[in-house]
Amino acid sequence: MLLGLWAGSAEPPLDIDEDSARELLQRELSKSEYTQASPTWLDIWIEDFWNWVNDILQPIEGVPGGFSPIALIIGAIVVLGVIALLVGRPILVQRARRSTTIPPDLFDGDNRSAQELRASAAAAAAREDFETAVIEQFRALARAVNNRTVIALSPGMTATTVADATIAAFPAHAHGLHRAASSFNAARYLGLGASEDDWQHLRSLDSALEATKPSALTPLAGRLS
Repeated sequence: MLLGLWAGSAEPPLDIDEDSARELLQRELSKSEYTQASPTWLDIWIEDFWNWVNDILQPIEGVPGGFSPIALIIGAIVVLGVIALLVGRPILVQRARRSTTIPPDLFDGDNRSAQELRASAAAAAAREDFETAVIEQFRALARAVNNRTVIALSPGMTATTVADATIAAFPAHAHGLHRAASSFNAARYLGLGASEDDWQHLRSLDSALEATKPSALTPLAGRLS
């Protein structure tokens, strides 16, 4: 190798200082045959990547079966997927059944009076069945405003339609009526249940409407043409 450092000279130098030797070595290593043989950044990155892959595929010491980290991660993902399927499928099926078997009608053919519906709601609340209590209480409210000719119930009317029609006569209770309709829809059609607070709100709203004179008795408000 050192012969190349003084190639072209008649005689090799008999003595060379440290700085000159360093300079000659740097010039020699800068030649193309050396630089082309050096690994590029891409070569280094690929080598590091495969080293990482090899590391994660190696079995973990002390783990029964000698599983690698990647095998454990894939196994955990599969287990979580199976659990999600087992838990989520019945809920989706139940909601699908509700949406296909329950018609979007407020009363579903129930002809009980407002008083009977209120009594049924109170009984349901007493046994902490607040979903039924909310449904029955809203039906009682709708039946009551219909009996006062504030609105006119029609087949196919929904809780939202009843609330919108009732607001015309009781504008001060617009927020409460919208909330009541939302509670009814959540309990009856969406399968989201209801809380005691939802029922208490509906019962208070029903009582407040009973004690309030309508601002205007529009002719058969809410009747579908």
